[in-house]
Order: sequence, then structure tokens, then C-alpha cells
Amino acid sequence: MTAIEISPRVYREDPALPGYWFYGDLRIQADVETHRFVVDYARRHLPAGTEVLDVAAGEGALMLQLQDAGLSVTGTSWNDKCRVTAPTFRVDLDSPFSSADVGGRRFPLVCCIEIIEHLENPSSFLRHCASLVAAGGWLIVSTPNVESAAARLQWLVRGQPDMFSREEIEHNRHIAMMWREGIEYLIGLAGFKIVEKHLLGAFRLRPGISGGLKRLAYGLMERFLPGDTRGTTRLYVLALSGDSPRELGPTDVY
Repeated sequence: MTAIEISPRVYREDPALPGYWFYGDLRIQADVETHRFVVDYARRHLPAGTEVLDVAAGEGALMLQLQDAGLSVTGTSWNDKCRVTAPTFRVDLDSPFSSADVGGRRFPLVCCIEIIEHLENPSSFLRHCASLVAAGGWLIVSTPNVESAAARLQWLVRGQPDMFSREEIEHNRHIAMMWREGIEYLIGLAGFKIVEKHLLGAFRLRPGISGGLKRLAYGLMERFLPGDTRGTTRLYVLALSGDSPRELGPTDVY
């Protein structure tokens, strides 16, 4: 088991599930590198005490990290599993929502980490997120990178990335597969512009022949194939573009 320094708590790897992590005793339901990016971004861009909103907080691991970094944190939950002492609003992300549903205010930083792929209507979700972001603020969105070398090999062998297998659909509700062109188009429709984009997370490789062959295959794919072949997670930092969000209608279809 590996531990990563942070004060006053630590990140620790789940001994039963290598590659999955806890912060304190709260499970991180994303790549640990994604959480570390968000916390570092908040530290670098926001004064201590700034209000941050974590949408779909899970057990609250990211909320707790942001609290420990000196931020004032609010969360949303749709399953009441959050275990962090902080204002938490129950919000159904498959239905329309607005700032009125999170205390009637907008936030300088809104975090939507590994949630968009669980939703029935990602485009509607992004449009409603625009109502949560304060002027001059940011929205951070992440989702599995289905163009990665690992995902492409899974496509080839199994017909879909493992993250969107039938088991993942039924047990984790991974129902909305977001590729680069698709999500970036929806980002623009929702009234956002891309400030930064990152590919985060390392491929998990077992020791031995199988891991060695995968490492070789991934290296060749990253060198010769187009697209975002690196990283398990796709992450965007977004800002309001000034354009009004719009919905796709019948005139947008041939």
C-alpha cells in the first residue's frame, strides 16, 4: 500500500483495489491525480476562505481536501452519501437546476468531477451548470478519456471501453460516453469557453508479460495514432463565454 503526503490527512491506496484511493477515510471516486489537480488549481487561483461548490460530491473526499486547503466548501448530493460537515444540497442532476438549488448564490469555482458520464442529458447538465458559476469564475469538468491508448485497446478486444461495459452501466450508471469532439461541442453550446484542458492519470499495468505487452502497445499507439491517446481522464477548466446557452433543436438535424 502506498501513501502520499498531505497535511493533516493523507491519500492512501486501497489495498484491496490497487489504483483506487482514499483521502482520510473517504473514498475518492475518480483518479487521485484529478483530485490533486483541482485542489492545486484552487490553491493557486483563489484566496483562502473562497466559496467552492463540489457538484455530486460522493462521500465528500474532494470537499474535505478543499476544506483542508483553506477553502469554504458547499456540495450537492443525489444519494445522501456525503460524510463531510459542510452545507450539502440534494440536487437531481437529471432535472433542471439553478443557483436557487444551492443556496441562491453563484460560486467562483464549481467542480464537476467524474459525474457527466452518469447523466441522462450531459448537454442539459452543462447548460444548468452555467447558472452556478460566478462572473469571472471557473467550472472544472472531468470524465473518462475514451480516446486513451488503454481505452482503444479495450475497444478493439471487447467492443467498448471497460468503463462503459454492461456491468458498469448497470452498477455504476456509466451511460454517457464523452469523446473530445462531442464534449467540446456541448461545452460551447452551454455558454462556456475552454481555458485549459488536461489528460491526467496513468494506465494501470500489472507486472509480467501481459503488462509488458500492454506497455509496448500503449507506447506505439501514443506515437502513431491521432487523438488524445495519453491519460485515463479528460479534464477541462471552463469559463463563461458571454454567449447565451442554447439547446439543439430540429433544425440542427438533417
